[in-house]
Amino acid sequence: MTEEQKRKLTGKMKRMLRAKAHHLEPVVWVGKEGSEKVIKEVDRQLKERGLIKVKVRKAALLYEDKYEIAEKLAKACDAEVVSVVGHVITLFRPREGWKKYLAKKPKKKVKKDEKIIELFEKFKKKAVKE
Repeated sequence: MTEEQKRKLTGKMKRMLRAKAHHLEPVVWVGKEGSEKVIKEVDRQLKERGLIKVKVRKAALLYEDKYEIAEKLAKACDAEVVSVVGHVITLFRPREGWKKYLAKKPKKKVKKDEKIIELFEKFKKKAVKE
């Protein structure tokens, strides 16, 4: 498993982050100079805030696609692309580290057969009492 695959946020987490970012205004703008010029500023804003929006101007779209810009910024800043809506990119990088966001809770392993038997036993006990 590569490092990029480890860093994927779940759909539920992305949905939560999109909701948090809804009221945010863009703090960085990508213009005709391209995304290379704003990487330092994006990194600084992510370090300070954790969740930011980046606005892509129409002049920048002449040279690069907005999805390419989003991936380039995320890769350069060790962040995750939460969403790309219109000309606005939402990026996330946790301030306290990735471990908290990527740890999966262990699931209980209960076989279906055991569950069915348990339900049947409960039903059987109710039927005997009545």
